[in-house]
Amino acid sequence: MNTPNTRPLAAPALAGKMTDASIASPGDPQRMSRTRTLNWLQRTAAAGGVLAALGVGASPALADPGYTLNLSAPPSASVGQPVVIQASGSNPPTDFFSSWLAVHVIPTSVLSTCPDNYMQAFQVASSTSAQGGEVVTNGQRENVDAAGNWSMPLVHTPTMPGRFLICGYTNDGATYTFTTASLLLNVQGGTARPANVGKPRVRRSGGKLVCNRGRWSNSPSRYSYGWLVNGKAKRGASGQKLRITRGLRGRRVQCTVRASNAAGATIALSRPLRIR
Repeated sequence: MNTPNTRPLAAPALAGKMTDASIASPGDPQRMSRTRTLNWLQRTAAAGGVLAALGVGASPALADPGYTLNLSAPPSASVGQPVVIQASGSNPPTDFFSSWLAVHVIPTSVLSTCPDNYMQAFQVASSTSAQGGEVVTNGQRENVDAAGNWSMPLVHTPTMPGRFLICGYTNDGATYTFTTASLLLNVQGGTARPANVGKPRVRRSGGKLVCNRGRWSNSPSRYSYGWLVNGKAKRGASGQKLRITRGLRGRRVQCTVRASNAAGATIALSRPLRIR
């Protein structure tokens, strides 16, 4: 039967009454249920053709029975430090479609929940890379495209601090999303290499010189010090303070500050101070 604004059924095999026993996927020896057949038609028919004739909507369905997906990851991370996202799930034993994995990172400042469709998530993650969004994978098929249970580790390295959604999808590699999963990830800043934004300074305090370490960004976790006399390293001087001796009189003294964190270290040098 034709419906208004649709084309007739093109395939004679589909023109009759549809039953569980009368329809099988092309080239597949196993016959399909009506539900799975309608799903297959929805994914493969030309727009407005078979789907409209059968009265099936064109929007991709979610949570296809028999498919599962789980995501796990630490609840918090730091900028620049890799995070392992463990994806796992299962495909139904009668599955004959290609199964693909997509995982996208989206800032919660943009969306508060994951999109229903993996291609929508891809578009959002791609367009928010400057805000920390990332397409972790949009086409992982190896170890995922098989009936039964599967597991796949993925790595995400945060580039910005903030709160992020980790949105996972299994799909057919085209438009259809089988099932979804999501996580929240809190990312802290401070693990980019320290940067000096205010030079160290040598000041005199009684009979000692004190090295003020200056100002630093990216949250250094450790500081170490050194001293130069007339441009040469002073052996054995490794503290923040240096005792003024007669040998320093008339000489130019500088201090060095080495700031470090998990991402690396940076050294800054003070201006020279002439000792009188």
